[in-house]
Amino acid sequence: MRVTVDPIRNGLVVRLLLFLVLLAASGLWSAGPLRADSGGWSRGRMELAACVAPQHPGDRPEALFTAASRFDCRRPVSAWGPGNYWVRLDLPPGGAAHLARAGGVPQLRFVPQWQRGLTVYSRSSDGQVLARSYDNADLSQLVGIGGAVGIALDGHLGTVTQVLVRVDGALNATGLLGEPALVTLDRLHADELFATALFAAFAGLGIGLFCYNIVLWLTIRERFQLTYCLSLLAMLSYVWASSGAMSVQFPMIPHDVRLATSYAMLAFVAALALQFVTDIMERGTIPPRLRRFARHYGVVFILAALAVAAVPDQWRWLVDRAYVWSFVPLPPLVLAITWIAWTRGSQAVRVLAVAWALPLLMGVVRIAGALHLLPTTPLVQYSLVVGMSFEALLSSLAMSYRIKLIAGERDQALADERAARHLASVDSLTGLLNRRALLEQVIDWSSPEPLRLLIIDVDRFKQINDTHGHLVGDEVLRDLAETLAIRAELRASAARLGGEEFALVGTSEELPEGLALAILADIRGRPMGTGAIPVTVSIGMAEGMVRNEDEWRELYRRADAALYEAKASGRNRAVHAPGETSGTAVPAVA
Repeated sequence: MRVTVDPIRNGLVVRLLLFLVLLAASGLWSAGPLRADSGGWSRGRMELAACVAPQHPGDRPEALFTAASRFDCRRPVSAWGPGNYWVRLDLPPGGAAHLARAGGVPQLRFVPQWQRGLTVYSRSSDGQVLARSYDNADLSQLVGIGGAVGIALDGHLGTVTQVLVRVDGALNATGLLGEPALVTLDRLHADELFATALFAAFAGLGIGLFCYNIVLWLTIRERFQLTYCLSLLAMLSYVWASSGAMSVQFPMIPHDVRLATSYAMLAFVAALALQFVTDIMERGTIPPRLRRFARHYGVVFILAALAVAAVPDQWRWLVDRAYVWSFVPLPPLVLAITWIAWTRGSQAVRVLAVAWALPLLMGVVRIAGALHLLPTTPLVQYSLVVGMSFEALLSSLAMSYRIKLIAGERDQALADERAARHLASVDSLTGLLNRRALLEQVIDWSSPEPLRLLIIDVDRFKQINDTHGHLVGDEVLRDLAETLAIRAELRASAARLGGEEFALVGTSEELPEGLALAILADIRGRPMGTGAIPVTVSIGMAEGMVRNEDEWRELYRRADAALYEAKASGRNRAVHAPGETSGTAVPAVA
């Protein structure tokens, strides 16, 4: 197993490292994007500062380009709430000259948010204004990998100096336009290529982990494995929708449908995360009420996500805020479950606590960003993908540890079961099989040939107990059992039927005719017990087919009758019961 598992894990680790390298190379760990006042064109990209103004009846874009007083550049965009807005995007000082030197058609790049539609107005240095209108279906066709759109500001005779965007029916939960910038076409393609590599690395990691763990689930069948695999599918679906890959594959799907899909898949990720945490903990380490609450709370995420997609526009902002707030109890709930399981001695939680530390932190960062407690930076924007990557890989390692614990528990349970079966089937005094175990063994054997049964009974055993005491009597029984076990030589079954009565069962080859006489001689020649007491036995023998319990009873009856005859004939002898067909007794007397 290790030969197969280790290369798979190594490949998954390589994918995670590749993902982190790409993440670091993208500058996600920087404090934020380049602002418009920090100096213009950088590697084919010019950040644009957004100034916002609510729409008024009769607004004309040509007039708004010069009406600077209408726009507020300081108030956070999300503070305006839902509605219809104008967003003015001014180039930094010298920006037009940088564009002219860069050459080519400038591309307006931004991440569209939830709205009914938008219109982009661009104004050139000669005063020419051009308009481009897009509804949600149009935007979906423009979205590339990374979730951003690129709109070519072509058709101008001069250099573009200003951009104005009219946003209609904006939800404005996280902003109106995400990361607006002017970029060259080469930079636009490079950004999309990088995003493709970034999300492909995550997809490779997720698909590899899914395949690896679904195979393990088919073998081990633990519930937390299936929950984990379902959560991986939800993560992959979320990244597929939020990264823009969904729009690239299905450009006819409206942009707001893609956003609704992202909401729903993220809700499933959160619900399955709670389910996974409760499933992987050992039974009894989480109070039943807390376990049920955690599992049922996941429904809140899903219902909130469906409500965002289904409610009318005038209610969507409130429902969206309720959706975000529904995630707030998630980190404290996970911490509470972890702490309680830790204090109750859970072994799995110790590994899971390490595995979920960074993902939980990234979740807090993303929730804080959605509540506008943190500025929208690339780290905040991609925190969920970072957290999901670590959660996917490290949870898989935590499951491996949990499976190891389960395997140990099962091995111990099997050992205990074998020990219990052994104690239940073995006579505690002599170590031989007991009557019930002998019967089960013979019936399960279903021998295709007749079996021979020898019943051995100690002569005058009550006299031994009365004269020497029961402790000495027990020693005599143990010594007798040892003699019978030696004669059985692991080929036949030796058992104590009860009291001073023993039995040997085997085929005629295993228990030859002369064995009874040999046993009589062995016992006569071996004084038994601490008092070296001379002991003799009587033996009854019979043969017959034993395929069920009735046939066993018949064989036992005939052997017992032969034993009774041996006792009646003077003891210290063996008597062979009459054959099934001959009906003639053939005594074997030593």
